[in-house]
Amino acid sequence: MSASIKFTKMSGAGNDFIVLDASDWESLPGDRAAWVRGVCRRGVSVGADGVLVVATGGAGRARVMFFNPDGGEAFCGNGSRCAARYAAARRGADAAAMMLATSVGDVPAKVDGGVVRLTLPPPEDGGAIVLESAGETFRGRRVTAGVPHVVVPVAGLSSYPLERVGPLLRRHVELGPLGANVDLVEHDDRGRVHVRTWERGVERETLSCGTGAVAVGLVARLDGAPETVVVVPRSGLTLNVTIEGDPAHPASARLEGDARFVFEGVLDPEAIVSTA
Repeated sequence: MSASIKFTKMSGAGNDFIVLDASDWESLPGDRAAWVRGVCRRGVSVGADGVLVVATGGAGRARVMFFNPDGGEAFCGNGSRCAARYAAARRGADAAAMMLATSVGDVPAKVDGGVVRLTLPPPEDGGAIVLESAGETFRGRRVTAGVPHVVVPVAGLSSYPLERVGPLLRRHVELGPLGANVDLVEHDDRGRVHVRTWERGVERETLSCGTGAVAVGLVARLDGAPETVVVVPRSGLTLNVTIEGDPAHPASARLEGDARFVFEGVLDPEAIVSTA
């Protein structure tokens, strides 16, 4: 892995990503999962919540692959929004009517300057769940929004010890062998839902999580919230989540919010540090 690689740094409502053209990704020799793990390490490399690989296939289509910092492939809502803006701004894809090919299927996208809206497959309610861990009881709800989440209401969200409970709940046996993302939520007097997310694959708190916002939006709708829910992640950059139709059997979900360019760079070979 000796060649220098051009990349773009982007942020989607506080989720930060390294974005590569598919041609640069394909030119990487050796173990690409190891490359992802190396480049996402904060402090010794660029650092990111994941890597996006974007290819365009005609004016109206783009393809995105997303890799978590552990090297595993997954779906990412905020990452897909960033990929849509990258495809429109850098590769000439149709900003007004784009179709993104993702790991969860085709996702319509609309890019309006720095705001990107996705129309996603409907999230699935997995029902209420009670998790016992470290002598505490957590009452939440399981939701699949492209990836699994558990949404847990708490009091005093801003100071809640997510760094302590997040790793425990994320791998809880009741959530299955792959675990789930953990979203702690608290409502404010304006009807907004504040959320802090511990993301699997990243294995730390992130400043925002798009699929987490959709999961939180579904739970709020099931509790009687209006069709569009304003979700406030740790970054403070709000996401609008629209759960269309009956929340018990939603037709679709729309995720809209900030997607911005941060900088362009060339990755020096020294930035990839082996952890073997």
